[in-house]
Amino acid sequence: MVSKVISKIISMQPSFTMSENAISQYVIHHAEQILTTTISTLAEDTGTSEASINRFCKKLGYKGFNGLKIALAQENFYNNMVQENLPNSSNFIASITSDYRNMINSTAALLEEETVFAAVEAMRLAKNINIFGMPNTSFIAREFRFKLEMLGIRAKEFTDPLNIALQANSISEGDLSIFISRSIMIKDIYQAATISIERGGKNLTITSIDSQKLNNISNFKFIISDKLVADNYLSLSNNMTYLYVTDVLYGALLKSDKALQRKKMSNDAILNSIQTIDSRELEY
Repeated sequence: MVSKVISKIISMQPSFTMSENAISQYVIHHAEQILTTTISTLAEDTGTSEASINRFCKKLGYKGFNGLKIALAQENFYNNMVQENLPNSSNFIASITSDYRNMINSTAALLEEETVFAAVEAMRLAKNINIFGMPNTSFIAREFRFKLEMLGIRAKEFTDPLNIALQANSISEGDLSIFISRSIMIKDIYQAATISIERGGKNLTITSIDSQKLNNISNFKFIISDKLVADNYLSLSNNMTYLYVTDVLYGALLKSDKALQRKKMSNDAILNSIQTIDSRELEY
């Protein structure tokens, strides 16, 4: 099972310096060995310095190397307990299932409940909600828009580069823009997010690559576990984890407002009545 620490390191790799990248690669591939090594030994093994290691740890949010070791030790203990309770299987389907389970568990570890409910409040108060995505996340943007509309919350999705650019120029204060993309540094997405902030809007980002630039243009940041952490990454997609985060946000919306719950149940009843075919219509 991939730990929260490793998931965070992988998400931040594009923002690392050359020495930080060398340290990150060592930690990713030798996480258990880190528990018993010293900072001087790690510096020697990675060809870096103790100062670089401490800077790397602080960039991850720890006070220093000991903080990183403690976090890895705690997660190693938890993961070992979980692993003992899992059935031992070499089945291919079980392997894929395990990968998705680990990706969702790692994403869950990266979520902060305070941020979830703060984002939900911003969604409830937003004048307009714009959902931006790329072609490979277009169906997620479309489904999230549909689900919000089932609660009576007006939202629109944009996945075509031209439409993204045009809508970005229409953003105004009080709007909330939701960006669903593996990286915020994709030209069309980054420009739209920057314009949104400049025009007084707020941004909610769901991405698997973390960076300092993302911090500057995201009011509500959600990092997903990237498929690269999985054993079968060539055959997997990040879409499951995107959907997981949007479902967490949707669930939090429903939990926070009983009026939205009633609206959802009412619209579900209408939707079901339209989709249900009377059995008599099938008789010949």
